[in-house]
Amino acid sequence: MLRRSLLWLSEQPRVFKFVRGNKLARGFASRFVAGETAAEGVAAVQGLAARGISGSLDLLGERVAVAADAEAACAAYLDMLDRLGAAEGVEVNVSVKLTQMGLDINEALCLANVTRIVDRIAGLGGFLRLDMEGSDYTQRTLDFYQRLPAAVRPHVGVVIQSALRRSAQDIDQLVAEGVRVRLCKGAYLEAP
Repeated sequence: MLRRSLLWLSEQPRVFKFVRGNKLARGFASRFVAGETAAEGVAAVQGLAARGISGSLDLLGERVAVAADAEAACAAYLDMLDRLGAAEGVEVNVSVKLTQMGLDINEALCLANVTRIVDRIAGLGGFLRLDMEGSDYTQRTLDFYQRLPAAVRPHVGVVIQSALRRSAQDIDQLVAEGVRVRLCKGAYLEAP
């Protein structure tokens, strides 16, 4: 019940506005949100790197419904990658949600956006993780990874939700293919 309530609250624009405007609430959120701009995110990653901790940035957002929003998100990632590449002593690591790149609009659009990002990452010696969304997207995300050109796959990994019944099999298959896997708890309400 608490998890369902927290997830519902996280999707409410008024709650988001409150967190952004309230110093105490913003302090709690800062553990999970590196900043509101690419510059703040890169500074947070630099702070972690100085302590020997590698970081990965993720531009919040998912399930865009308009191609222009997906293209804008792609452009924001390219900017973030350029900033990471220019930063001293940090790894160039990011995660993307495929629905933010346009997966629900048009798979070709999504592939074009992700390819632009991966090409930039490869040039910077970095790494991209395909973030896992709800279980409705698990197979679509795995299939999308398989459609990426073989030349860029060494720069791409997949995130798997640890709580799904299928996850152990998915992990075994990905590892057998040499894919880097990151496990996450998963923040989506899934059927029991």
